Amino acid sequence: MPDDAKITITLDPQTAQQLSERAREEGVSPEQYAAELVAELIASSEGEPFPALSISNEELRASIESQRRDIAAGTAKLYDHDEVVTGARAILAKARDAKA
Repeated sequence: MPDDAKITITLDPQTAQQLSERAREEGVSPEQYAAELVAELIASSEGEPFPALSISNEELRASIESQRRDIAAGTAKLYDHDEVVTGARAILAKARDAKA
């Protein structure tokens, strides 16, 4: 972490646009809005350990190698970035709702 406590986050254009729109609605800069979101997220999960992997390192390595082979062979199902982000956000929202 830099001494000045600043970090740079690179967003895809769609997410950057959404962030700008939401910041404008709140009457703050996109940077301030993003900083507040990150601070809230960190505060809400503080003290919670990351869940342990449910598979061994060997199983994980084997799975990754299998996926690499499938990608190289053209048989892997690849997902669009936006689809993955939407799915991840839905999972996080569901987990957040379950905690509330």
